[in-house]
Amino acid sequence: MSPFKKYFHRWATKRLPRSMQVILRHKTIYILPGKQGLAFLLVVLLIWLLGTNYQNNLILAFSFFLISVMLVSTIHAFKNMLGVTFVPAPTQYAAVGDVAPFDICISSQYHNNHHTLLLVVDDCSPVQTNLEAGQPIQVTVGLTAQHRGWLRLPRITVKSYFPFGFIRAWAYVELEHRALIYPCPIACEKPPLGAGQGDEGNYYSRQRGDEFQGFQTYQLGAPLSQVAWKQYARGAGMHLKDYRAQHSQQYWLDWQYINAPDIELGLSHMSYWVNQFAESNIEFGLMLPNIVINMGTGDTHRLQALTALALFGLAVDK
Repeated sequence: MSPFKKYFHRWATKRLPRSMQVILRHKTIYILPGKQGLAFLLVVLLIWLLGTNYQNNLILAFSFFLISVMLVSTIHAFKNMLGVTFVPAPTQYAAVGDVAPFDICISSQYHNNHHTLLLVVDDCSPVQTNLEAGQPIQVTVGLTAQHRGWLRLPRITVKSYFPFGFIRAWAYVELEHRALIYPCPIACEKPPLGAGQGDEGNYYSRQRGDEFQGFQTYQLGAPLSQVAWKQYARGAGMHLKDYRAQHSQQYWLDWQYINAPDIELGLSHMSYWVNQFAESNIEFGLMLPNIVINMGTGDTHRLQALTALALFGLAVDK
């Protein structure tokens, strides 16, 4: 990058710092002729010289008409970008080596349509979208995750060559948007189970299932299908049938018993078994140095465990 571009990017960043919402306004939209626009101006100049040389008013009028088209294109190019608003969607998640999605909500402050907006991030393929008046949309920008931890969305360059391709209008968008990257799951023969292994044998989870466990006192708002109507008919009052899901074992994934030559590979093995247990609906806990994730199941519990693995040993970035 040339020194001039570096200076211009620093100057543009001061005018529009990183935030949770970015609105394209007058001071943040930049306009210059594109390659086609420069060629068009060269043609206009040649036509004007031809009309001047031969003193032909018709040719001169045609050159002035083309210049007016260029000026009108500049105004429409500016209006096409003005008022476009960018807001980050909730945090997304990905594994190292995968494409991390960054969802962005785009809307307009004005009742105008915005055409052929190009969102460019680094060397990734641009994302093109059209924005209709009063109809917010959501676009996804993808970045390849290289390291675990928090991945911040870099600066987005929003471009437009509307309406005729002669004028290049662009703006820089820096959003407070990030994705959490957890270790790439790598399989190993055995899970790291050691002294932290839970009690073996049958037990009943707190989640609902098919095994009848007895009756509970009726709670307001409980589904009528769970009411013990036979007990109620006998005059025993309102009770709920208690069903639990039966499992065979509990598992503790213990960092002390990981067998890997380095930390990153060990975290990848842990990530693999977290996904395996979660997909099999097996109740498990996670033990890391200074971090303990209690027993649980489900997607929320898996996300909690993967978050602990993703941020293991890293500085806290709130």
